[in-house]
Amino acid sequence: MGGAGTYAALGARLAAGIQDAHLVSWIVDMGADFPPLFRELINTWRTNCVFRLDLNRLTTTAWNGYGENEYRAFKYLTAKLRLDENDLSDDQALARSFHMVCSPARCISLVNGILGRRRDLLRERGRNPDDVDAELWPIFVWEPVPDLCTPEEVARLRQAAGYVNVVSPNADEFAAFFKETAAGECRETQVRWLLDPSGGGEGMRPPRTVLVIREGAQGCRTYTANNWEGLHLRAYHQSKERVTDPTGGGNTFLGALAIGLTGMTSPDGRVLQDLVVPDDQKQLLLGLIHATVAAGYAIEQIGMPAVAATDGDAWNGQRYPERFLEYLQREREHIDRQLAYTTMEP
Repeated sequence: MGGAGTYAALGARLAAGIQDAHLVSWIVDMGADFPPLFRELINTWRTNCVFRLDLNRLTTTAWNGYGENEYRAFKYLTAKLRLDENDLSDDQALARSFHMVCSPARCISLVNGILGRRRDLLRERGRNPDDVDAELWPIFVWEPVPDLCTPEEVARLRQAAGYVNVVSPNADEFAAFFKETAAGECRETQVRWLLDPSGGGEGMRPPRTVLVIREGAQGCRTYTANNWEGLHLRAYHQSKERVTDPTGGGNTFLGALAIGLTGMTSPDGRVLQDLVVPDDQKQLLLGLIHATVAAGYAIEQIGMPAVAATDGDAWNGQRYPERFLEYLQREREHIDRQLAYTTMEP
């Protein structure tokens, strides 16, 4: 069992904890061949999963291939289904955060579509969307689809980045956007070009976009318009011995980040209260640490980690909150040292 949406839901579920598992909502489209065992497994997560059965089609399946230097190949084996804002229930459309894997053009379309749904729903409930900005604008976490991380899409990348809170390619995908362009191989030049406030989406609020570049075994580096050098977080696993299959690690990372940015996590932001970082930046740091820890569970086996039947926060034999605190203690000095001379403010 896999897929970007499944792994993103896993990441959100890990970070939410069993107490808030019901806040993680997603859609599973089952074809005639969907294994009942998969549904049973998903049900053990206690998320708010909407199962939709269509006996006239096969379940979407795909193939992943891996090579040296973290090379990855991917192809669909059966037809895929494309979801948009109209597939969401009212409650899903009013979610506090969304994770998307798509092209730049589709990213803009989805953001506009979701905002349109939310405006309509607020009006139906007797509220003026213009007076409830916080309810109208959720958090959007966007993962550019790898096939379209090309120089031909770089202008649309910049446009779409102005519509979202987080844009997160992996290191190779980000570099591929700038291949044979004026930005060359200088990441700082690339980051400055992407996060320049003058390059945001038309008609949107002032861009506060965060760029999170996922670097596999090296962890991740986070950039904002006020931080071109980036905040580095090491990966949870520092030894290859615990890594079995990297499939889904990035999606799990971003699912955890999406819910982490809302603050609805276990542990919550109180674990960072003694860090020297402004309160308005702690939410981002909290989300990034949850993302890093959650991704570690996804790559320890082929498929999904196992949650204990008697403890909804114990995965692969270790409680998630304990692993989170263990990581924070291990990396505290590395994080503190960077925060002393940088800012994470978008």
